[in-house]
Amino acid sequence: MSSPFLRTTAVAASRTLMRAAGRPGGMKKGGTSLNGDARNDLIKKVLFDAPPRPPVRMTPEDMARHETIERAWKLVRQQRKQEQTDALHRKFEMMRKANAELEATSPQLFKHSQTKERHAVFPRQLRTLTDTPPKQIWNYREAAVATPKA
Repeated sequence: MSSPFLRTTAVAASRTLMRAAGRPGGMKKGGTSLNGDARNDLIKKVLFDAPPRPPVRMTPEDMARHETIERAWKLVRQQRKQEQTDALHRKFEMMRKANAELEATSPQLFKHSQTKERHAVFPRQLRTLTDTPPKQIWNYREAAVATPKA
């Protein structure tokens, strides 16, 4: 990690350079800058040309902790993925059972449910599957109109 004292001296040095760049003779001519202002180039250099950070050095105890946390996080991610896969398999199995029951109950409805329309309207028939909730979760006005008053 870099020292906060090194950071403050770098900031002070960049401020001095920016003041020098703001003066008419502060920077050399011929630089490619936005709107002819050399301060823009200097600001880009200060912001985006950061010196490389030194590698993080860890003690053996820190490395052991780090590896343990990494393994635990990978295990959590693996468990989440497995749960998601299991949920998808359960949904598919329920869909297959519903199709089999529909075929046994009404072959005509089953055949109609399995045919694809050639000229499907995108928002209604070809809606993409997402895991996000709808923009409007509940329409309270329709619910108030639909409920009969006693």
